[in-house]
Amino acid sequence: LFCAQAHNARSARLSRVTWPEFSLEEVVPLLGTDRICIQCLNYPSLFRDLLSITKDLDNKISVSAQPFSIKELKELSKRIERVGISLDCATRPLFERVKPTYSWEIHWKKLEKAVEIFGAFHVTSHLIVGLGETEEEMVTVMRSLHAMKVRPSLFAFTPLRGTPLEKREKPPLEKYRKLQLAYHLITEGISDAFRFNNGEIVDFGVPIDEYIENPIIYMTRGCPDCNRPYYTESPGGPLYNYPYVPKKEELEEIITVWR
Repeated sequence: LFCAQAHNARSARLSRVTWPEFSLEEVVPLLGTDRICIQCLNYPSLFRDLLSITKDLDNKISVSAQPFSIKELKELSKRIERVGISLDCATRPLFERVKPTYSWEIHWKKLEKAVEIFGAFHVTSHLIVGLGETEEEMVTVMRSLHAMKVRPSLFAFTPLRGTPLEKREKPPLEKYRKLQLAYHLITEGISDAFRFNNGEIVDFGVPIDEYIENPIIYMTRGCPDCNRPYYTESPGGPLYNYPYVPKKEELEEIITVWR
């Protein structure tokens, strides 16, 4: 329900970004040695196209797509380093409402199989804050993914014109900062002793002053090297995820939400 491509097949946008077309022959020589992220739409010849694109690339490759079959995942593992299968939603009821053409159970099963095939923390799953979940529900799903050795990737909901959720507000920045800290504490193995009240985090299990000034917490948390500048951000700010290490003055502004 949040995706422009799902509601307008002619849309030039994927999330907030317009994607002009270039031939593969033009692009490949310009890639250098950087990691490549291939963002997949869902259409019948996708897997064939993906094999064609990746066959001559020597770069480390991340692929973000809907769940592939086990056979397809094994074939992809010969060509790419990482795969992303995005839950997007923190709970089954939200998933069934927001992504009605997909299956919550299949996503979890494919995430499990993908870890077996690609290895621990070589699988990513995007989570979108602001679809109607509580902080406790988002913490729960982050815990579950991390326990499976899947790397969660946190993004803030962005309303897009022409979608059923276009009038939904972005999540409060304070809520997002709390979940960024929770993400850091969980994925770094620092704390899992959270306490909640009415679904909101009221205690992180550690003195947060020791951690909130770490600028890494507020950066884009996806695959290695991921920055996705303005993919789900407004250029006018505020930035939910920084595509670089926040500068001193930016960090001072960020941590005002904790004061």
